[in-house]
Amino acid sequence: MAIYYRRQMKRISAWSGAMIVLGIFLISCSPTREFPTHIDEQENNYPAYADEQKLLDETFRIDISDIDVVLTYHPQDAAVDGRARVRFRMRPGQLRPRIHFAPACRGNVISGWQLDGKSWIVPSAAYRVIDIAGTTQKALEFVDEVDARMEHELIVTYRLALGGGYPRFTTKVHDLKGSGNEELFPTLNTPHELAHHRITLRVAGADPYLCLGSGQVERTVNSSFQEWILDSERDVASYTMMFVLLPEADTLLREGEISAIPVRIAAFNGGAAIDGAWTELEAWLPQLVADIGPFPMPRGLQVFLTSGGGGMEYFGGTISSPWALSHEVFHMYFACSTVARTYRDSWLDEAITSWYDRSYPDYLIPIEPGYRSNMVSGRSPVAVGFDSRAYYQGTQIIETMAQHLGGRTAMVAFLSDVYRRHAFSPFSSMDLAEYFRQYSGIDLRQDFQDWLFNKAAALETTIPINNQFASPPDLTPPDEILRKYGLEQPRQGIDRGGE
Repeated sequence: MAIYYRRQMKRISAWSGAMIVLGIFLISCSPTREFPTHIDEQENNYPAYADEQKLLDETFRIDISDIDVVLTYHPQDAAVDGRARVRFRMRPGQLRPRIHFAPACRGNVISGWQLDGKSWIVPSAAYRVIDIAGTTQKALEFVDEVDARMEHELIVTYRLALGGGYPRFTTKVHDLKGSGNEELFPTLNTPHELAHHRITLRVAGADPYLCLGSGQVERTVNSSFQEWILDSERDVASYTMMFVLLPEADTLLREGEISAIPVRIAAFNGGAAIDGAWTELEAWLPQLVADIGPFPMPRGLQVFLTSGGGGMEYFGGTISSPWALSHEVFHMYFACSTVARTYRDSWLDEAITSWYDRSYPDYLIPIEPGYRSNMVSGRSPVAVGFDSRAYYQGTQIIETMAQHLGGRTAMVAFLSDVYRRHAFSPFSSMDLAEYFRQYSGIDLRQDFQDWLFNKAAALETTIPINNQFASPPDLTPPDEILRKYGLEQPRQGIDRGGE
């Protein structure tokens, strides 16, 4: 996932964040498939995997089919006017919907609320802000119960204050923390909730803007605004949707094709070198296609290249510094198309990516014999973020799997099989162990339970992460551009793109 630690550093980062408690039987792919279990997660106050689906349904309540958002950016006011339409159905046994929309949980930003045609004169009377056990997230819980037999439509209008500084508007997803696009529009912030997204971006003002984004990006004709429509064209997780809006005069753009894959790379004038990134992708993209499979996003790849910080991957796009670029692009396969069932399972995205691109050459060795951890079971299935041991011990687990298969080439073939069979079908940590058993005949399910679900290892210590190398991409423009806007003293990190 996004927060990619610098390759040459011997960082450590613990593991986990995502692996699902599927210790007993796999719900997401094979409800009748049973596994041995010795894990009593009830002692950790988290349910055993047999109860996980029930917990997810009771927590998230709804399944979203479509998210249609209009976001009008006012650079002079540093504000955004939003109108979101969300279509959803209730999950089994649920009657009162919930949705994530972080700004409304922090303050009064909603001006209009309409559910199935019913408008509320005082929008806040339509919902209450609740804390959800097992996660730091808050949610809006609807006051009204709804008919579980029909599809529902929620329309919300609101205004967001962005703060001062450089006039840009962009997504700021931080997957290690588990913050996503619920900061910009109502959605569900959980990896397994896939929905069709259509985001209309408008800029109010005469200065021309550049737009990069996920999926199909089309400039439209609108006499009142500069306008683009981003369409995911398929169901994707909300936190994987990307857009970048910033003044065209401050940027450079290169467009073309690499191995028949459309590519757009933009960067600030005087910032990161686009040509170097293009050359890197000319080698990297053909390698990924040959090793793993066709590029997952038919509209290609869109990159905003930053000078500093790390990177964040999105569906068909990335905001990344040059040193993190290859890592983030590999995530198009594992993270953005092969999707984790919960945040805690997304350790496997980072572990697989770090293993493939050899982010940790000095530590690319098998996991030590007898290794035990609670990387997955130490987190609730509804928690946000994942255990940072994914970057180090997670990579070692993937190397252990590779050696069981006979080496790197054989492991890459397995990863290709997982991608081709399970893209856009969210799966858990124990699902991965089962896929490995089915593919190779080697049963590591008990090992996975020991490596990821061992309660006795809950107090283990690891070398702390150096936050300098765990940083999100830094979208602060070069000094010359800042001076143009009267920002002569750039504050370090004022435009961090993943915080």
